[in-house]
Amino acid sequence: MAALGIQWSFLLSQLVNFIILLVLLRMFLYRPVLNMLEQRKERIAQSMKDAERVSAAAREAEQEKAKVLDAARREAQEIRAQAARDAEKIAQDIRSRAEQEATDIRMRAQADAQTQVEAALSDANKQIADLAIAATEKLLGRELAKKDEQQRFVAEFLSQQRGGAAQ
Repeated sequence: MAALGIQWSFLLSQLVNFIILLVLLRMFLYRPVLNMLEQRKERIAQSMKDAERVSAAAREAEQEKAKVLDAARREAQEIRAQAARDAEKIAQDIRSRAEQEATDIRMRAQADAQTQVEAALSDANKQIADLAIAATEKLLGRELAKKDEQQRFVAEFLSQQRGGAAQ
């Protein structure tokens, strides 16, 4: 090996130096780099797990949001339907009250008209009775002694005539 220019002592020292360098590099460089790569791998895996968990939470939140929106829509529809039913009921109550008031007014008007008709007939009967008595007194040329009794007779006659006219 001497012909090649290789010296054994130098080769041996080079070999020892290389092994020491290899051991030192393995201890101080290779292992820390491997540890750093392993930690980075774990951080990436943890980040992937966190991202998956966040994604699942986002999907769940989206589903919950959809459920809440559906429930709110249903509730809004129920409220609208209830409001429509309430409005219809109120309108029906108002119509019923208006019809009842109209009926009451009509009945009072009929009763008032009937009272006025009866009052007019009574007044007319009294006037007719007074005129009949006055005509009788004028024909006889004297005053009748029992005017109350005469008025009663005339009133009975008129009521009989009215009853006969109604039949």
